[in-house]
Amino acid sequence: MRSIFTLFLLTFLGVFTMQGQKVVALHSPTNGVEFFESDIAFQEAYNAAVAGDTIYLSGGTHFPPTLVDKQLTIFGTGHNPDATSATFATLISGNFALGDNADGFYMEGVEIGGSLYVGNATNVPVDNVTIKRCKWTSLYGQGDGSTPSLNNVFIENVIGSIYDIRNMRSCTFMNNILEGTLSYNLISLSFINNVFNYSYPGSSSAQVIGYANACLFKNNIFLQENNDICEGTGSSTWINNIFCTSTTNPSLGLDPTLVNNYFMSRANVLVNQTGTTYDYTHDYHLQATAAANLGDDGTETGVYGGFYPWKDYSIPINPHISSKTISGATDENGFIQIDINVHAQDN
Repeated sequence: MRSIFTLFLLTFLGVFTMQGQKVVALHSPTNGVEFFESDIAFQEAYNAAVAGDTIYLSGGTHFPPTLVDKQLTIFGTGHNPDATSATFATLISGNFALGDNADGFYMEGVEIGGSLYVGNATNVPVDNVTIKRCKWTSLYGQGDGSTPSLNNVFIENVIGSIYDIRNMRSCTFMNNILEGTLSYNLISLSFINNVFNYSYPGSSSAQVIGYANACLFKNNIFLQENNDICEGTGSSTWINNIFCTSTTNPSLGLDPTLVNNYFMSRANVLVNQTGTTYDYTHDYHLQATAAANLGDDGTETGVYGGFYPWKDYSIPINPHISSKTISGATDENGFIQIDINVHAQDN
C-alpha cells in the first residue's frame, strides 16, 4: 500500500513541478495525505506533521523549518541534474538542523545548500538518524561527548567536509564521497567504503583527518598524495584501504593497527577523477589495477563495494519520474494530455 501512495504522491508532485510550482506532500499513516503549496510549504507540512509521518518534497528550492525536532521521513527527487531533468532537483535552502526529538529521522534524495547539524546545539544528542543519497557542505555534531549522538548512519552521500562531530559516537559512514577535511576529534566512528577526495599538494602538514581515536577505517580510498593522512592520540584500525601517498608509511595517528592496506599512484586508482570537488561527470569506478585490491569482504574498495554500492545518479528509493510531457492546452473535450514515465526503484 505504501508504494501506491508513493507513486501517487510523486506523480502529483511531478506534474506541479512541471508547472513551476513547489508542492510538499505530507503522508500520515493515520490522517492520510495532505498537500501544501506556498513559498513555505515545507514549513507548513512540518508544522502539521507528527512523529512517524513522511514528507515528500517536489523539485525546486524549499525553505526548511528552523529546527526539525520530530521523528520524520523525508524524500526528495534527488540531487543529480541528469536524473532530475523531469522533476528538477530538490534543494533545501540554507542549513538543516535536527533537534533532540528527531531520533529515528530518515532523509533521502535532497541537496542541502548549507550545513547539516545533527544536534542543533552543543551536546544535544540525536540518535538512529539515517541520511542517504544526499549532498551538503559541512556536517556538525558539536559537543564534548558527555551526551553523545549514537548509531547515526550516513550512506552514499556527497559531503563537503566534516567539520565538528565530537559529539557523535558509534556512528557509521558508508560509501560516501568526502570532498574536504575531517576536523577535530573523531572518536569511535566507522568509515567503510568511502572515497576521501582531499589532497594537499605541498609537503607541509595538511591532514585529511585532524584526529581519529579508536576509529575504524575499512575499504576506503584516500586520494591524498602526501603522507599526512591522520593524527590522533588513540589507536585506530586501518583495513584494506587504498592509499595514494608517496610512501608506504603515512601518518595514521598514534599506534595504528594496519591490516592489508594498498599503496598505489592516484593516477591509477579511479577511472576519471580530478581535484577535490565532486563533479557529476567524474567516474568513481576503479581502474583494473586498483580493482584487484579488494576490500576485506571480497568486494572492491571504494564506493562501488560493500553493503551499499554507490547507485549511479543517486536516485532515491521512491518511484522515479524519468520523463513527462504535459500539453499546454485542452483538447476539444476539455482534457489535458499528460504522459509521465515513472520507474519503481529496487534500492
